[in-house]
Amino acid sequence: MNHTAFFDLIKKGAIGDAYLMEGPEEYIKQQALERLKEKLLPAGLEEMNLTELTDPDADALIAAAETLPFMGEKRLVVVRELSLLTAGKKAVDEDKVKAIAEYVGNISPSTCLVFYVKGKADGRKKLYTLLKKKNAIVDFSPMSDAECAGWAAKTMQRMGKTLDRSCAEKLVFTVGRDAALLKQEMEKLAAYLSDRPAVTPEDIDAVCTRSTEYTVFQMVDAQVAGNNLQTFAYLRDLLRAGEERIMVLAMLLRQYRILYHMRCMLDEKTPQQSQAQLLGIPPFAVGRTQQQAKRFDKERLRQAYDMLLDYEQGIKSGRLPMEACAENALLRLEQILRGKPE
Repeated sequence: MNHTAFFDLIKKGAIGDAYLMEGPEEYIKQQALERLKEKLLPAGLEEMNLTELTDPDADALIAAAETLPFMGEKRLVVVRELSLLTAGKKAVDEDKVKAIAEYVGNISPSTCLVFYVKGKADGRKKLYTLLKKKNAIVDFSPMSDAECAGWAAKTMQRMGKTLDRSCAEKLVFTVGRDAALLKQEMEKLAAYLSDRPAVTPEDIDAVCTRSTEYTVFQMVDAQVAGNNLQTFAYLRDLLRAGEERIMVLAMLLRQYRILYHMRCMLDEKTPQQSQAQLLGIPPFAVGRTQQQAKRFDKERLRQAYDMLLDYEQGIKSGRLPMEACAENALLRLEQILRGKPE
């Protein structure tokens, strides 16, 4: 199940006897564990009914899980980084595997056993297979843009502020989809708003830290508008923030691929409501991407995209040097977009 299904089940009180929490979205994963604690553990008796272990042996795990809860219905046992679920090089203890697997098949009815791993668990492990059969695996993969926007709106609401759909999409596009960073930026927004109830696009521009992807979007926006000073200012910002030039080149390639395909869609009169999905961009960005693409015909944008693709392949194959590749790419793009001779 995904994290949304897990939160829904917790809200309904439909709590299983075992879970494996895995996936790269660490902030939401930690929030899910906290929600489970709130649901299971009586107020004031949390420490009496919670046991947290890190890669325990089978005896310690089973002993903790078999301990009866104190003045409550459930004991919560959280097992972190169990070697039987991670991809480390530690030798497999078959006796440990067998003992824990047998217990997972017959967990005490007064216990909720949570296996918690950072990142992804190793799907090849026997215990993983057993937990999968129990439908006990909760996947905390990165949220989609739409999921992030919905989550951001709900989170701002809990802070006493309103964030409409359009602003939520802009926030996600500006900051990125990392939930911990989003939460941090929303706290900044809430403080910035003070007594004002609603977030505006101008508030996001004024307060929020921009992601690399959004800065590249702004850089391309400046370039297609012919503002070279601003274009290179954005590049300097990226490099000062520690971004690698080859990564900037890769993101330029992606952005010009989007522009080329947007130009094709405009020429073919593709309905606007389909463009965001086909291009893999948030609805918030469609209007500005259209404006960027309309400045040039399809052939010129295809030429820009082909140049970037060939340039990147040349660097990766060793035919071309990596030094100053982002700067060179922008200069080459300027020559193509303005029709200047090389």
